[in-house]
Amino acid sequence: MPTYSFLPFLQNVPIGTRILTGTLIVFSLLNQVFSHVGPYAQASSVSNLVRGALRNDGAGQTGGGYSGTEDQLKTDGGVGLQVPPYLVVVAGKALWFPWTFLTAGWVETNILQFIISVVALPAAARYLERVWGPRELIRFSVIVIVASNIIAFGLSWIEYFVLGHPEIFLHGAPIQGQTALQTGFLVAFTQLIPEHQVQVFGKLRMRVKNLPGIYLLVSNVLTIVLGQNPYIIIQFGFFVSWIYLRFFKMSENGEFRGDRSETFAFVNWFPPLVRGPIGKVANLVFNLAVRFKVVESWDNTVSATSGAAYQMLPGPGGARAEAERRRALALRALDARLASAPASSITTKDAASSLPAAANASAVDPSLADASGDADAKSEPAAFKEGGASAKE
Repeated sequence: MPTYSFLPFLQNVPIGTRILTGTLIVFSLLNQVFSHVGPYAQASSVSNLVRGALRNDGAGQTGGGYSGTEDQLKTDGGVGLQVPPYLVVVAGKALWFPWTFLTAGWVETNILQFIISVVALPAAARYLERVWGPRELIRFSVIVIVASNIIAFGLSWIEYFVLGHPEIFLHGAPIQGQTALQTGFLVAFTQLIPEHQVQVFGKLRMRVKNLPGIYLLVSNVLTIVLGQNPYIIIQFGFFVSWIYLRFFKMSENGEFRGDRSETFAFVNWFPPLVRGPIGKVANLVFNLAVRFKVVESWDNTVSATSGAAYQMLPGPGGARAEAERRRALALRALDARLASAPASSITTKDAASSLPAAANASAVDPSLADASGDADAKSEPAAFKEGGASAKE
């Protein structure tokens, strides 16, 4: 009888991916143990009976023989104790269990969501770990999960103060799951391989840069149909991951933070029709963040190693787009020179032979592209100088 071993497959999975996947499995199973052992097991069954009775008889006498409103039932240990708050974020109890802002991202309470996460997490994390390394992968995952859960926790309390209904916003569906991190992975893929095409359902082909928008649309639909938790954290995972990758993630060589390429600007996530007003708001927020020293200004940032000033440096995945932009600027500057210079001062042959060399050099070394691009920008016409809403943002 042939024997099969899981060890060769496990050894091919990087260490960071193994840690994240193992954490997801362990915490999800541990949450199931808490749900079926101790006081929360009985409270869960009582909660289901109470909910059914309330649907039938309203806020008065219930079909199960319990008299009182739903808030009273929550206070007496029915509705409010349906979910153990030890590993997931229950807004009304999370301040007594602060570690749940981290652990909730590794708990899946639904079997279908658990299967999706167990399959998607190692597939995405494995690729990112080979690009970033295990330490950056784990740091990114922790930041996205913790920040998204904190924002969702704050939103639940704001809704409670404005609308009331503690049984919905404070003691309702918990904040948990991998959806925020999955959105963050899609944003990271958009930064690294935006034009790569993937097949969805075996037939539909789409670019990677379009996947976060589709995921956000799904989040909106699920939030409206099934309630805000846990689907609202998809929105927060998108914003947190983009902000971290755009402004705070250290580059591979450690010389600068963030991704300064225009292809990763916030306005590019929206249709061209609305980019103008969104760009103005984004620039206003960016200027306020610089003023309060939340982020560094991109005009006077200094490299930590060489001391050289940089502006609009291409980040990961943006070097190719930046090189193409530099080539376009060089061609425009060359056309302007040829149109203004005498015919004897420069020949088309010399210009054509010098341009590919500069373009190839900028494609190989982004720092050379930046230096040559600045030189070209000084001589290019004013109509071709960059500006607008997305230049800073």
